Amino acid sequence: MKCVNFSRYDQTVILKGSVAHMPLSILIADDHQLVRKGLQMVVKEVLGFNVTVEFAETGRDVIEKVTGQDFDLLITDLNMPETNELALIPDILRIRPKLKILVVTMKPDRVFAARFFREGALGYVNKTEPDEVLAEAIQVVSQGRRYISRSQSEIFSNALIGNVANTPFDKLSKREFEVALLLLKGYGALEVANTLSISASTASSFRCRVFDKLEIKNLLELNHLARMYQIDADFEGES
Repeated sequence: MKCVNFSRYDQTVILKGSVAHMPLSILIADDHQLVRKGLQMVVKEVLGFNVTVEFAETGRDVIEKVTGQDFDLLITDLNMPETNELALIPDILRIRPKLKILVVTMKPDRVFAARFFREGALGYVNKTEPDEVLAEAIQVVSQGRRYISRSQSEIFSNALIGNVANTPFDKLSKREFEVALLLLKGYGALEVANTLSISASTASSFRCRVFDKLEIKNLLELNHLARMYQIDADFEGES
């Protein structure tokens, strides 16, 4: 792990005329132990070795921990067991509206980043980025500021200037995107309905809308389109 040259960030409160330094409380959520430990090392290098760090391995763990404790920063993956990844951030912010959230994931920025910024994440870092990008994101988000990487700036700027979607999937609403991801996972209409707590007929209607908006005719074409934009089929739709 490279040494990262960032100034330390302290949370300070004034108590009876004296200054008390309270260590930041960080929750790191990922279902791989090596990733959690690697993130912990970067967090301590950037924010100071006196920070307190706790871990979660599933979306359910994250919800339970933020319900029971007020963290300063959550660093979370999206693809974990017992996780509805598109609902995770809204669910967390309903419990802790002021929690600062940094997403660190393998999900492609071009498809997912803007969606999670809209849901309330302050930063979105792909795991393939260098350590320096991750460190900078941790530093910026811990201060309550939005972090957008250079590559993300180019993506968003091109879409804004050209007034076009980055990918065909940008045409989909949040619910339609959920349905598309579940279809990619191999779910039928009834399974989609049960997962999203909607009727089978509504699930079928969403399926038709997804196909219409993406201008495709079947699941084979949906899978081909997903591969083009590096969307995998490992979406966890269970909460």
